[in-house]
Amino acid sequence: MTACLRYRGALCPFAATLAAAALTLSHVGAACAAEPQVDYILNCMGCHLADGSGVAGKVPSVRDSLVPLSATAAGRRYLVQVPGSSQSPLSNLELARLLSWMVRNLSAVAVPATFVDFTGEEVGSYRATRLVAVAETRARLLSSSNTPLPAEP
Repeated sequence: MTACLRYRGALCPFAATLAAAALTLSHVGAACAAEPQVDYILNCMGCHLADGSGVAGKVPSVRDSLVPLSATAAGRRYLVQVPGSSQSPLSNLELARLLSWMVRNLSAVAVPATFVDFTGEEVGSYRATRLVAVAETRARLLSSSNTPLPAEP
């Protein structure tokens, strides 16, 4: 192996190219990990679609529900505990940043100035408990916030 890496006292061209590619990819990976929008694309968009509108009767829209749900402790817990969030490969901090990004960027409802970003600690405290009655919990939380539920097709 040493013979491949060294070519007359210098790195062989192939090894140098591999090293440069690895360095470039590590920077790209770090940049992507820091972007909540990329996390949304990779982990959420397949079901909730690019604008968060979901698929009627199958995947709920988040456009009208993110703001009211993020306004209460029970709603915030719900957003963390739904299977797509709680079981995602994201760290607690990444999920917190993603949820905050979603509220600020996908909501059709105006985000109040009093909105508080999710934190990694908050996500960690809710995430260990899995939500079983997802649709029922969502309906109960939204009805208590006076947010109209979309009609089912």
